[in-house]
Amino acid sequence: MGIDWLTIHGRTRHQKSTEPVDYTAIKLVKESLSIPVLANGGIFTLDDADRMYNETNVSGVMSARGLLQNPALFAGYKHTPLQCVEKYINLALAYGTPTAIIHHHLMYMMESLMSNVERKTFNCLTSIPAILDHMAYYY
Repeated sequence: MGIDWLTIHGRTRHQKSTEPVDYTAIKLVKESLSIPVLANGGIFTLDDADRMYNETNVSGVMSARGLLQNPALFAGYKHTPLQCVEKYINLALAYGTPTAIIHHHLMYMMESLMSNVERKTFNCLTSIPAILDHMAYYY
């Protein structure tokens, strides 16, 4: 039967996320296959996505950590809009998301807006009410 599409990450499992993505390898895989190929790795901005797309000719681009930091990345936002943060909180609470996961995702989304002091304070919060109070006070 075969496969319908392939996703490729631009690093080996032994490489750190700080190492550059191998565009040449991704391009070689894309040129070798007749099915759609999606690429991932090092996508934090729309410019990163455009570069991946243009340099490798892949069918599509994905992001992991970049979308954790900014779920609105592909909508063209450079930073997570506060409306997005509010929507995430409401959905996370409605679906019963564990506190640790809510905290983790909010830390990613808010990191660029927080000072070092605020980041340290936020990292000490261990309950939903404390997190909500912090967000209401600062944002």
